[in-house]
Amino acid sequence: MVIRIFVFVLFSLSVIGYFMPVEQRAKKDADKDRPLLTFVDSTMYTLNTDSMNRIIFTKEAIRYKNRDVMHDGSLMLKSIDNDNQEITDTLLADLIIKRGDNFKFINDVQFTRNDYMTLNTNELLYNAETKIATNTLPFEGTYFNNYLEGENMYLDLNNYYMNALKTHFEIEIEKKGN
Repeated sequence: MVIRIFVFVLFSLSVIGYFMPVEQRAKKDADKDRPLLTFVDSTMYTLNTDSMNRIIFTKEAIRYKNRDVMHDGSLMLKSIDNDNQEITDTLLADLIIKRGDNFKFINDVQFTRNDYMTLNTNELLYNAETKIATNTLPFEGTYFNNYLEGENMYLDLNNYYMNALKTHFEIEIEKKGN
């Protein structure tokens, strides 16, 4: 009698297991992070009513449902300062992840402002709406041919304000004349 009940329970479990949609669950998980579009050697422009203010060059750009991932890319930002001088900010990185207005630059990040400021680091977070760049890793760079290094940078591109921890700044003084 016990063997009959065991065989009946085993048969019931196998019938229930046969009709359970196991394969659909696997497909739903696989579709969550599937790329929607892939671009190779792409150039993307951001236009507003006044001008073109952002250009992104990438070797490969992949658009997902909630983010864009770009490999070997550069972001060029154009703006005008208080003296009506054109400012060009360039950010280069091995990997760029964009979620809304937030950019995350990872590995070999290089920031350049016109020809007077450069920063090199391995991580940089940039918000395109507020135009504020931050990082949590050490950085080094130059400012008007003067050496600069530090950690945990905060850079406000609107107000020309920069703050960092453990900062080291070397000023080159050139003697002119006697």
